Amino acid sequence: MKIKLDFSSERVKVNFKAFLFLIGIILVISGIWYSQNLVSVLQKKTTEYVKFRIKLLEVSLNNPNSNTDIDFLFNEVIQNADYPLIYTDTENNPRSWRNISPEIDSKPIEAFTREDSLILQKALERIKKENPPIPIKYQNKIVLGYYYYGYPDVLYKLRLFPYLAILAAFAFGLVGYLGFSYIKRSEQQSIWVGMAKETAHQLGTPLSSIAGWIELLNMDDSLKSTAVKEIQNDLKRLSKIATRFSKIGSKPELRPEKLKPIIEGVVSYFLRRLPKTQKKIRIKTDFDDESVAANLNKDLFEWVLENLIKNAIDAMVPNRDGLITISTSVNHEKKTIYIDVADNGRGIQSQNKRTLFKPGFSTKQRGWGLGLSLARRIIENYHGGRLFLKETRQNHGSTFRIVLKSKTND
Repeated sequence: MKIKLDFSSERVKVNFKAFLFLIGIILVISGIWYSQNLVSVLQKKTTEYVKFRIKLLEVSLNNPNSNTDIDFLFNEVIQNADYPLIYTDTENNPRSWRNISPEIDSKPIEAFTREDSLILQKALERIKKENPPIPIKYQNKIVLGYYYYGYPDVLYKLRLFPYLAILAAFAFGLVGYLGFSYIKRSEQQSIWVGMAKETAHQLGTPLSSIAGWIELLNMDDSLKSTAVKEIQNDLKRLSKIATRFSKIGSKPELRPEKLKPIIEGVVSYFLRRLPKTQKKIRIKTDFDDESVAANLNKDLFEWVLENLIKNAIDAMVPNRDGLITISTSVNHEKKTIYIDVADNGRGIQSQNKRTLFKPGFSTKQRGWGLGLSLARRIIENYHGGRLFLKETRQNHGSTFRIVLKSKTND
């Protein structure tokens, strides 16, 4: 028989990761596009502002009644500028400057050292590459000098934004990838450890029973018929356990099954073992419709019920009578079956509700936290249903609900 693996959940994970990656790329591209547009607008505004100031300067120079010194006028016009600028003569020798460096902004050229001259010259070469110079003309004919200008510091910072955004996105992606990988490895490790312990636990009970009956046979031959019968029951249990584990990871075959005999069979199995728990616990059933059926894999569905009942037994409060109620109800209009497993135990603390179904979660000191996670996987991935915590109250108990599609009998 060819086994078909169920990759639906993995496909969903891959699609979700691809969606997150696409959203991240879109956000980065949008941020870069917006910042570059903003830089372009600010550059344009700065250029317009500079040209306006130069126009004011030329108007003053071309006024025949003005005796204003050009250096004085230059300093007055640009004294509030927040961008680097240098005014040179016609031979590109700096005459005035501003916002170049704190060391030379307030220093006259006569007091310059060689290092100061190099700083000014490098600044001039840099801003020459950024913008063409604006000539300052007298009567629109004679060029008196050139006005070189750069951009405010905020524009330089905005220019770096795309690189910072890409770097941040890369760092975020790397951290996210490492985080998801660590979580995935931890989850897989929890699953493998849990599966190993679950296997040992499942096999331990029937194997111990078989060993006990063999020991009794060695002591008393008269118990042969009883021992053989019980050993056969334990062998059937071992066969069922092997079947369950073989179906994890493959696509199980679903068949129309009535719920009542399956639930009663699981309850009967636990009723024979309840005295060993040293608790006064009762298990009762309540069927809204005894003939209701669903497409199930019987072995796996029984496993889900066993895990939920074990969870309910472990949640019982010491020195208090325990009650576990398994009830079914049917919504005929929606063709939906509800199976509730309720207990009157300790309840679930609010901080544990979100991690309740995650592999590795357990409130028991010796628990391995696989039961509820495995139960949900069986119901949702294999049966197309839902398993969730319907309600819980501290010291009043919890109710887990299984939702399945009903099978109409033709």
